[in-house]
Amino acid sequence: MRRKIFGWILIVFLLLMLLCGGAGWWAWQKVSPASPEQKRVARAVKPEHFDLFRYETGAVVDKIAEAWTRPGARLTPEQQVQLVQDYVALARQVQRLDARIQRIYADPAQTEPEKASQALQKQREQALSLLHRTRPMAEAILQQQARATLQSLDLDTAGIIWPPVLFNFSALPNYLILSPRDHIELKAGVHLRPDLSLPEKERIEQQVAAQFGDSTLVESLGGLGVWPTMVSDEADLTWIADTIIHEWLHTYMAFHPLGWHMFDSPQMDTINETVATLVGQEAGQELAWRYYGIPKPEPQILPQSSQQLPPPDPNRFDFRLEMRRTRLHVDDLLAAGHIDEAEAYMEARRQFFVQHGYSIRKLNQAYFAFHGSYATGSASSDPIGPKLRELRAQMPDLASFVRAVQGISQPEALDALLAQTR
Repeated sequence: MRRKIFGWILIVFLLLMLLCGGAGWWAWQKVSPASPEQKRVARAVKPEHFDLFRYETGAVVDKIAEAWTRPGARLTPEQQVQLVQDYVALARQVQRLDARIQRIYADPAQTEPEKASQALQKQREQALSLLHRTRPMAEAILQQQARATLQSLDLDTAGIIWPPVLFNFSALPNYLILSPRDHIELKAGVHLRPDLSLPEKERIEQQVAAQFGDSTLVESLGGLGVWPTMVSDEADLTWIADTIIHEWLHTYMAFHPLGWHMFDSPQMDTINETVATLVGQEAGQELAWRYYGIPKPEPQILPQSSQQLPPPDPNRFDFRLEMRRTRLHVDDLLAAGHIDEAEAYMEARRQFFVQHGYSIRKLNQAYFAFHGSYATGSASSDPIGPKLRELRAQMPDLASFVRAVQGISQPEALDALLAQTR
């Protein structure tokens, strides 16, 4: 009975969202940064904008239907787990087929790529059809598993998970990032349509760089914290679970000072993203272990200074250490005013990563401005990451950590929280 009541409440809430034109769209307009620079960049790429309103209305309609039909609810827990595992495996198969088809079309010796790829195209169409049919069930099962995991971690509000965990496996927008060339900072960011081709991305990067004189990058996203949130299915189960909860936490923080002040400064944006990263990793690993038996990895703490970095090992390539080495050296070069030298170094390092199997298309200030906002990652040199890790270690559980940080409204509040716990 309680589940039915909650289902009706959810349907009513979703209908209200739809009548309002999409609450997520409205919230996006209210909290999205609107600095003069941001507006100028947005106008420069207006034809390529991501249509959030269209996504929101379509997603809300789908979730209303799913709240009524409850896809996957009649499966046993074992069948639910198997369906999700099959879905993720099928999504990875589609990726591999896409890669094989692209290689055929990229081969200059191939005179009839359409004919040569015909069998692969047919396999891809069949896999996509099955993926489309099973997607609502996979989403509904993972939503329920995420809710149960969050509840077990005491991350509920008055006994319920609020806002509800709702997400779509979606084609995510691309993100145009601008950073000054003389230092690394997320100066502006604009969400662009998901279906940009590589030549289109490079055209936009060159056009915006010429117009504004900044370092630019158009990067693919793995998730987006609108509501219902957007999540990519092009990854393994642990990453998917992590991202579902990461993006849910952004919607949760929209009801608290930490979320309200997210766009006040680059530091507040970094605190938000890093909190979501820490919570997503911890709760996502719990979900993956609880339902799918995936072992929790040992935490990896990266050195915070060049002096702490071990020398490169010629017999073993460690992406995280090498990316941290790269970021720290770039910081030193830019701080000394050696912009051209820093950019040449980043290009040489990009080629080095490609040689070791990491297909980084562009490594520049904009790359670090975007990836560095997740201050626990190897592309960051921000002290916010270690501070938040220390704060989490001082807390008895994840719920205590979340409730401690949700009241942060300015960067100095993080230092005050740390001082109280030491």
